[in-house]
Amino acid sequence: MKKIAIIVLLFVSILGYSQQKKYVSYTVQQGETMKDIAKEYKISTRDLLRLNPDVSRKPKANTVIIVPNLNFGNTVESVNSNVVEKGIYLVKPKETWFGIAKKFNISVEELKVANLTISDLKIGTKLIIPEAKESVEQIVEDDVLKYKLHKVIKDDTVYNLTKRYNVSEQELLQLNPVLKDGLKLGMVLKIKPISNTLTEVDSTEILEETKKIFVENFASGKSLNVVLMLPYQLNKIDDSSLTNKFEKNQLLNIATDIHMGVLMAIDSLKHKGLSINLKYFDTENSIQKLQNIITNNNLDDADVVIGPLFYDKAVWLSKKVDAPVVAPMFSKKQDQLASNNIVKSMPSNKLLDKALFNYLEKNYKGENIIVINDGKADTQKALWQTVNKMKAFDSIQTISVLKPGVRKDKKENLVINNEKLVEKLSLTSNNWIILITDENETTASAINGLKSYNSEDFKLRLFSFEKGDNFDKVDNNLLGMLNFTYPTSEFIDMSAPTVQRFYKKYQSLNYAVPTKYSVRGFDVAYDVLARLASNNSFEDGMKAGVSRRLSHTFNFNKKLFGPTENTEVYLIQYNKELAPIILE
Repeated sequence: MKKIAIIVLLFVSILGYSQQKKYVSYTVQQGETMKDIAKEYKISTRDLLRLNPDVSRKPKANTVIIVPNLNFGNTVESVNSNVVEKGIYLVKPKETWFGIAKKFNISVEELKVANLTISDLKIGTKLIIPEAKESVEQIVEDDVLKYKLHKVIKDDTVYNLTKRYNVSEQELLQLNPVLKDGLKLGMVLKIKPISNTLTEVDSTEILEETKKIFVENFASGKSLNVVLMLPYQLNKIDDSSLTNKFEKNQLLNIATDIHMGVLMAIDSLKHKGLSINLKYFDTENSIQKLQNIITNNNLDDADVVIGPLFYDKAVWLSKKVDAPVVAPMFSKKQDQLASNNIVKSMPSNKLLDKALFNYLEKNYKGENIIVINDGKADTQKALWQTVNKMKAFDSIQTISVLKPGVRKDKKENLVINNEKLVEKLSLTSNNWIILITDENETTASAINGLKSYNSEDFKLRLFSFEKGDNFDKVDNNLLGMLNFTYPTSEFIDMSAPTVQRFYKKYQSLNYAVPTKYSVRGFDVAYDVLARLASNNSFEDGMKAGVSRRLSHTFNFNKKLFGPTENTEVYLIQYNKELAPIILE
């Protein structure tokens, strides 16, 4: 199902909350047209097509579409309401072999084999329902709980996997007998058992040595009142323009993605016994609308507000309400704008820079340092701040600066000269190359030059203060060879069981792959609410220690008469096995 259908449902739910869904999903049967389906669900063909703007009038079989819930406002009929006794099912009007098999998680072939005497389905026909066999998906889901898994990609080898995961070839064969026939693209392998002592965070054991760890500890039944404010901009959307708005409005995409992530976080916490009352409001990305919301709604009982989306509006709101206001997005303004009641969930660029500087200073042992820069005026401040900061390290030797040369025609040159680069490399010590640029040409030429000299003669390591768009076209194999290291506020390990479970559940609920904003919505909401529920006050929760979620890590610090800030970042290092690791 395309994401636009999800958004239709989201808008319906925002406009009117209820326990039942006004719209539900429906799987198109062989030969059905949108006209047939519209007639069955008592809706015009035109309205059905508006609900599903990306679906043609003659959709393919098994296409999932949105239809009105005929039971809306009534008691919803159970999937198994036509089971008259164990293993026997009564056929309802217009049901098909495919539809019934899907209800009971069996194949059409299994259903027909169990009912060989029945050729045509009629209303009231009694069918024998065989016991569902465990599907491959279910097996994988169980494996996710017990084993670290790896999905085979291009260029994977058994040898590389043993080095990457520190296991022997024999151990892999024991867990995966199918390997005797060789690796196949897309194959899901069991790597090694997961320790039962680890909970949400696989890295807890590493962190415990140096940092206080936040541990969830809330009583079942504890209740929280949560307010979510995002710019859905429903005032600008109607049925006829929804498709166009969705395709062009990036803000709409981000808001709905965060919304769905927050809902999944709340659902996860509810399953752990926490009671959460959620209210959400469309801010329309307007201060005037925010003023209207707080004037016409009583927010006195709110334990926390998540949003608004943009930081300046979150700061404005934090000065108007008593509840702490959590800003879910990073902003370049967050070092200048603040209040006593704002919570910065995303660390500032200064904290990212500090993490890399701290690592370099702590691990410096006489390396030859080369700082590569694009020579552009807007990057010179960052260049010389970096050079001066590193000159303050104890026992620093020399720092070389390399920029593109001046062209004879005096046109802008962003390419690093290979000959100049090799002149600055050392054969007798390790070389640290620090890249300060966001230009594609400078990045590519520098890395390609380093590739030429990356051998036993030169020991090279590449650093950057961020991994921006300029790295998008750089081969990860090259970054691995150079042990590329950079700080970041978000990093997701797709092989982690918790991440795989999240992706599987998200896709089953939303018919879409989660974006980084969906993950951020989940991480921010889950972490803040878990801290609130596990402590006597918001302040205590914020001081409870370090946590790592799906993609983000959190460790809050409250400034005196100032904001509460997340000060925790990742330091990521690539390696030759293409398995980036967290250094700090």
